[in-house]
Amino acid sequence: GHFRNRPFLGELCRIVAGLLTECFNAAVPGGRPAFILFVQTFGDLVTFQPHIHALVADGIFQENGVFRVLPPVPAQFLERSLREAVFTFLRKAGCIDDTLIERMRVWKHSGFSVHNQIKVRAGDSEGRKQLARYMIRAPFSLEKMEYVSASGTVIYRSKMHATLKRNFQVLPGAQWLKLLIQHIPDKNEHLVRYYGAYSSRYRGAHKDEARTVPAVVKEERIISQAARAAWAKLIYRVYEADPLICPRCGSEMRVIAVINEGVVIRQILGHLKLWHPRPTERGPPLPSLVPD
Repeated sequence: GHFRNRPFLGELCRIVAGLLTECFNAAVPGGRPAFILFVQTFGDLVTFQPHIHALVADGIFQENGVFRVLPPVPAQFLERSLREAVFTFLRKAGCIDDTLIERMRVWKHSGFSVHNQIKVRAGDSEGRKQLARYMIRAPFSLEKMEYVSASGTVIYRSKMHATLKRNFQVLPGAQWLKLLIQHIPDKNEHLVRYYGAYSSRYRGAHKDEARTVPAVVKEERIISQAARAAWAKLIYRVYEADPLICPRCGSEMRVIAVINEGVVIRQILGHLKLWHPRPTERGPPLPSLVPD
């Protein structure tokens, strides 16, 4: 995109925010995600390359204030959805037509990419700081720049640029300044935007609630909800008993682990005095789980 169309960056943020919200709400209807979007317009060699950095909580806040951890959204799905949403916007804005869109859909490199492999643990405050610094960093580094006064030339060294196929820029001073001007935001342009539970409106409305630490519900990653339901249904058909109902208190239980190692199963059943193998299955005595 051209740097004079800077209002398009705000629309790009709205597209990304809409996709993230849609994905999280599909997993937990009625919940509220939490993420911060950082607008960046530059690549490694200070060329105009607009993109969005997103700092996203790995779950959703439910209506009762409980934070529920969810599996990551597949990057392929996000990339494809982002591409089609941007195409739709640019078509309505009159920037591209259907013919160009169809050509771009079959390009080997579409120009769209999504990367969501960077994760920061809840207690890693230093990791959060480093990630935030990276997301909001300046377009260029003075350490990478060298000015040759004799020729009035600027030399800028950085990482290899995928399109330019080089890791440096050599430009006359005036052209270098023109390159930098592209990244100056317009008046009142927001480069950092807060959404969902991180938005100022939400935090203001729930200021008192924020003083208490909400509970966290972890998503069972070992077995899917559909598989768990099928497993419980089969157990009920065979033994006529619901395996997810506690036999003592009658409340519903949930799967927290799947144990399939024979030695561990024998130890647990032996400790509970429920290990009654067939004569041919008896093996050497196993150590007790607790001291005698």
